[in-house]
Amino acid sequence: MSKLTVANVIDRAARKFGDKPFVYSEQEVRYENIGLDPDKDIYSFTESLQACNAIASVMRDKLGVKRGDRVAVVLTNTLELGLIFTAIARLGAVFVPFNYMLKAEEITKMVNDCGAKVLVTEPDLFAMNIRDKANVPGIEHWIMIGPRDTVPDGFISVDELCEGSAGKTVEPVSLDPMETVAIFYTSGTTGFPKGAMVTSRNMIVTTYISVLTLRLGPKDFCVTALPLAHIFGFDVNVIGGFLSGASGMLQRYFDPVKTFEYLEKYKATLYTGVPAMYNLMLQFEPEKYDLSNMRYWIAGADAMPEDQKKQFESFGGKFIEGYGMVETAALISVNLPFLKKAGTVGRPIPGVRVRVMDEAGKKMPAGEVGEFVVKGPSVMKGYWGDEQRTAETFKYGWLHTGDMGFKDRLGFLHFVDREKDVIKVGGYSVFSREVEEEILQNPKVQEVALVGVPHPTKKEVPVAVIQLIPGQTATEEELLEWCKERIAGYKSPRVVKIVDEMPMTMTLKVLKRELRDQLVKEGIFQDDGSK
Repeated sequence: MSKLTVANVIDRAARKFGDKPFVYSEQEVRYENIGLDPDKDIYSFTESLQACNAIASVMRDKLGVKRGDRVAVVLTNTLELGLIFTAIARLGAVFVPFNYMLKAEEITKMVNDCGAKVLVTEPDLFAMNIRDKANVPGIEHWIMIGPRDTVPDGFISVDELCEGSAGKTVEPVSLDPMETVAIFYTSGTTGFPKGAMVTSRNMIVTTYISVLTLRLGPKDFCVTALPLAHIFGFDVNVIGGFLSGASGMLQRYFDPVKTFEYLEKYKATLYTGVPAMYNLMLQFEPEKYDLSNMRYWIAGADAMPEDQKKQFESFGGKFIEGYGMVETAALISVNLPFLKKAGTVGRPIPGVRVRVMDEAGKKMPAGEVGEFVVKGPSVMKGYWGDEQRTAETFKYGWLHTGDMGFKDRLGFLHFVDREKDVIKVGGYSVFSREVEEEILQNPKVQEVALVGVPHPTKKEVPVAVIQLIPGQTATEEELLEWCKERIAGYKSPRVVKIVDEMPMTMTLKVLKRELRDQLVKEGIFQDDGSK
């Protein structure tokens, strides 16, 4: 076998773990032509390889997909998503997953950006978000997953496409580890999403480090609702499963009650999620369930309150929090059970170097705030078709994260704020995350986002957008007074706005850009600066 890459990682998994269950499907899977038994909801590593070969053969022979071609995928968390990725990688083509919540106009922009000619989706998502094939004119082949009797006219079902392909074998291409195998678009929290070019080396090395560090193996079972269209969910649950032999239950959508039921039913040892998921889970009586088999609760994508981590550890297992981004194949640093420090995002993973840099490219001493910049095997090649943004991001030879923080003398990273979320109030810098953590101490507040809104005399002023805990009531004036009593005047919000729901990314991060735009549109500050 040649060097391990994403093109052949499923072959290694099938040889090593064979008929061991790999994935449990939350929904019925009815296919006749890709080597999966339609009467089962559990599929082994061997069956997954058979299905991968069948899909790869028809992509190559019937759709003309070849090395370097981009294949767009708009799916919820389904077992097909992982199989389609392995089939695409087997051919040396490029996997381009999209957030299933995106609308047609957004998908069109990104499809045009990456030049995909094939798009794989599912009936419900097409009807809800895309609606008409004419809305995404660059696509030549529209493929739908699911039973063929559920696929609308004008689309090719995966099952129909794979007629006669069961049992076929497609040899995986010999991939250069530095070859682009996927394009993951950023969440677009600060502008139009950028397509991060992720290599086979990025995925394999980063995930392998995680598997070895946590000593994951065939006895582990993971439950997750993390979107596989995001690299955090994808690397941990797909590549991680192939490398470790762990089994898993893939939730199509996040549901706190079902999550606990699955954790108990399957005697799960792992759960992967984001802080917003964990926060919701605590509201659904986790103490009612037997979680004694848990080894690790794994979180990323945002900061997690210390008290919530301790609550989950009281049910069983250790809480692990990682820090990373799409551009670093999901991981930069991690707080491990045997090497952690409260209030930090951990130490860099092996092989990854992190420096704290000022605007002039100078290295900052320990304890001083600057921008985190990164080098290492997890760092992407660059942004698809955007040399200017790539050059800006790799200024001074390091990947610039846009995250502000400092490194202490023990090497732990202290995250302070996103550079673009730092609010300039007169001559002061207000770190939004610090203020948000203080506002979250209010027992009525479920979610808060502090954004800087342009002001005629003070450049920017902080505005707190707040979502209340269901069943709680409060006025904006009441919350504003609460803030003034507890938060220093220069960084306390000048206005509080209560909303029913926050705009979120697929990893449940608040889209501050949308909030800021809406506040500006509403003209929240008078021209004379009276507020």
